[in-house]
Amino acid sequence: MTNTTMSAPFAEGYFRVGRVINQSASVLSRNFPALFLIGAIAYLPIQLFAAWFTSLTQGGTLPPGVTPAFIGLAAFVLVLVVLLFSMFSQAVILHAAFQNMRHQPVNISESLKVGLRRFLFLLLLALVIGLVMLLIMFALGLVAGAVAAFSGNTAFTVAATIIAVALGFVIFLILYTMWFVSVAACVVERKGPFGALGRSQALTKGHRWRIFGLMLLLFITSFIISLLIGLILSPVGSIVVTFLGNLAWSAIWGAYFATAVAVSYHDLRVAKEGVDIEQIASVFD
Repeated sequence: MTNTTMSAPFAEGYFRVGRVINQSASVLSRNFPALFLIGAIAYLPIQLFAAWFTSLTQGGTLPPGVTPAFIGLAAFVLVLVVLLFSMFSQAVILHAAFQNMRHQPVNISESLKVGLRRFLFLLLLALVIGLVMLLIMFALGLVAGAVAAFSGNTAFTVAATIIAVALGFVIFLILYTMWFVSVAACVVERKGPFGALGRSQALTKGHRWRIFGLMLLLFITSFIISLLIGLILSPVGSIVVTFLGNLAWSAIWGAYFATAVAVSYHDLRVAKEGVDIEQIASVFD
């Protein structure tokens, strides 16, 4: 007798943004102290580096000995720092979130070990994404510069610059949507940087508009709350209070975003491959 369950091809299911949002909030609320601590540890270097970079460019004049080239290099390093530590927090929280979804206790030290074991590959992944972003910016800058050089018209120059920035932003959004679960693929499936990017592209295919909507919702919410925190804390006038307020929100948002990536990866694999949480998370056993 034929086993129809095993022989029938798997029919791809749906990826639901609402479920990701609700499940991520549930996982975060059940493990808030642990995930908040992980987020704070991961985003502390980002906040410190960002504060230092802001101090270099504050007031519109550069400090003595600081050149525009140095500022450009510092900006690129800042992007890499943000990418690396946000990816590291995603890797750590990914393990914690999967343990919670499996109804297993969350152990911070175990989650940190998982992130540290993949740290080199996460660094390479951050470098690849950072270099792709840099090449895109460089290419668009060359085009905008060529338009400015050949046209000799200020209006054309301004228009070319605006179009280049807008086009670069659109390209970044498209790539980030395709690579949304690359960190999860790197950690869970132990793939290298290019393998993780390719795996993410395969998993997100067919669901990218939903993932784009999820990202847009998360980033807009973060932007609005960050503005509100700035408005609330600015009258205090204390750099330390402002720094701690920004760090606290970064930790909360970072923890939720990383949880959303973990849940999205789980749901995408369920939708496309029909696996369950135990099959996915068995790699951590």
